[in-house]
Amino acid sequence: MKKRMCAIVCALPALIVSAQASRLSGTSLGAGMSSLKASEKTAPERKEDLLKPDTKDTVTKVVFSGPTSGWGFTKSPTPYYTLDGKNLGILPGGVLFDFSSVKTSSKNMVFEAKVKQGDDWTGPFLLDCTSLAVFEGKPDTIPSEILSDLTEYYSIKAKIAERKAEIEKTTHERSPHFASAKRAQERYAESIKQATELNEKAEKQTGPARSKSLDQLRALKYEQARIKAEADKEAASYKVWKEANPLAPEVFRDDPVLAALESQLAPLKVKLGALATED
Repeated sequence: MKKRMCAIVCALPALIVSAQASRLSGTSLGAGMSSLKASEKTAPERKEDLLKPDTKDTVTKVVFSGPTSGWGFTKSPTPYYTLDGKNLGILPGGVLFDFSSVKTSSKNMVFEAKVKQGDDWTGPFLLDCTSLAVFEGKPDTIPSEILSDLTEYYSIKAKIAERKAEIEKTTHERSPHFASAKRAQERYAESIKQATELNEKAEKQTGPARSKSLDQLRALKYEQARIKAEADKEAASYKVWKEANPLAPEVFRDDPVLAALESQLAPLKVKLGALATED
């Protein structure tokens, strides 16, 4: 088994890539390894865009610069879409995929990929690139035992991450600033939605009706500035509280669900060796 594993490792100078997204105020996205690069996009302002939110510090796109074809596994719940962009929901962690190309989208880059569901390959679909373990080559060249072990490995890893996020969420919700920060962010998100709707409405109008919509956009712009300032203030207070109240290591260590998952993961780490990636 060791020799076969070594051959597999040598045949896969594969590239493991990941990035985690987190949100409280606006959207921030931390880049993973070098094959994922963050880039910001800012559109030029038009008259109709008076109230489109300033996204310079809130919109980040993840760019994948690894192999243009290959295979891999979802490392956490991953959005997937039809080829024309219709959202099909979420794939769980530990799903095997075989991708044939990498494409740009209005959000992050996406993989055009077939997905292994049960014994069958389905798709092709588009997979968001932000939380995937990616290897060069084709999955049908890999022994089925190793693919099975990798499937279980990434599935358990995803469950561990989800459990930790659940524990963190429960703890952070005790913050005296959590509820107010959440409400402020929801108000800001609603103002963005209103701005988008008004902008789309104005684009379809002419004459006095268009002028009226643009006036509404201007008025909403000033109101949105106040809403955003409040959201930023609440988010800052919440951040200060989190930094002053870090989760103690024993919160995770003493959790029986995490302990059970870690015990399932341990033998797979040994069995998979270098293929068992650590984030």
